[in-house]
Amino acid sequence: MARFDIHPNPIAEDRPVFPYVLEIQSDLLYRFAQRVCVPLVRPGVIPGLTERFNPVISVAGEAVHLHPLGVAVFHVGELRDAVASAGAQALAIETALDMLLRGY
Repeated sequence: MARFDIHPNPIAEDRPVFPYVLEIQSDLLYRFAQRVCVPLVRPGVIPGLTERFNPVISVAGEAVHLHPLGVAVFHVGELRDAVASAGAQALAIETALDMLLRGY
């Protein structure tokens, strides 16, 4: 598991709306049994998404949006194998997280 890995959402009943979660926790914290994640939401579900706060991430050909307000923590045992990595979009993801945590 690594930062910006994308996993199927461990909460099965949420998958129709939030099919994936994105691991955002620093790789330096690998010894902890928990991982901080942000859900990825399908387009059109949540009104008012913006490009800066909710960048589009492509997962297996599907465009989904980062939803930083839904930050969650999962035990590593709940996260199945990563299906993709959003490492190439690190700057856009970190910009969204800066907006969440710092307001800019």
